[in-house]
Amino acid sequence: MTTESVTFKVREDILSAVIHKSKQYNHPAAIIVFVHGFVGSKVGEHRLFVKAARRLAEKGYTVMRFDFVGSGESSGDYKDVTISRLIEELKGAIEYILLKENQSELTLIGHSLGGAISSLVAGNDPRVKQLILWSPVARPYEDITRITGSERVEQAKNFGTTDYQGFGISDLFFEDLKKHQPLRAITTYKGAFAIFHGENDKEVPPSNAFDYAAAFTKHNPSYHVPVSFIKHAGHTFSHTKWEEELFEKTEQLLYSHTTVQSK
Repeated sequence: MTTESVTFKVREDILSAVIHKSKQYNHPAAIIVFVHGFVGSKVGEHRLFVKAARRLAEKGYTVMRFDFVGSGESSGDYKDVTISRLIEELKGAIEYILLKENQSELTLIGHSLGGAISSLVAGNDPRVKQLILWSPVARPYEDITRITGSERVEQAKNFGTTDYQGFGISDLFFEDLKKHQPLRAITTYKGAFAIFHGENDKEVPPSNAFDYAAAFTKHNPSYHVPVSFIKHAGHTFSHTKWEEELFEKTEQLLYSHTTVQSK
């Protein structure tokens, strides 16, 4: 396995990424992109994405994890972040890795708000052949403001920005959350789909997993969406036992389900 630090450009911003690569290509679509969540990074809590990427690379996948603008080692400031910009940045990441690896399809694995962003992009990109969501945000405005608290929404409205754990969050960020509906976007997605959620998630409701599955199967009634809850786990699966179960189940599902056929 090799590890390569790279950067790519979206607008005038420079995004930081790491690519974990194996020379073994044992799968029909061997590219995986990890998509981190709200005020997160490509490392992840307790190095979640680092460990997952290394593990999957050892199985023959090429894996990219990257920082959105204003996060991790990427340029920019978080006060300029909006969901619309994150969507554009994920599209840029997809273009970059597929061109670099001379591939035409991939898997997205999105955690938390990254799950919502992944769903919003996958619904309009047929190159996404598998979508796996970890503890996904389903209703961006409701789910994120539950995390930040309503007082920060009011502060941003009154002063333009507010602070959340050392990150500047703008009023535009909160307003833009209202424009995006991943549960609607998932209805146009035609690839393989699976969802994992921490049973004891206190930040993002575990019921979101069922909401995504129901929205998808309403338009694809013949497809059974695998939904799995990690017993006792919280939002970031912060125990070695929970993390191992998440990794094992994710690995088992990769490309084990056929693509939904377009009608």
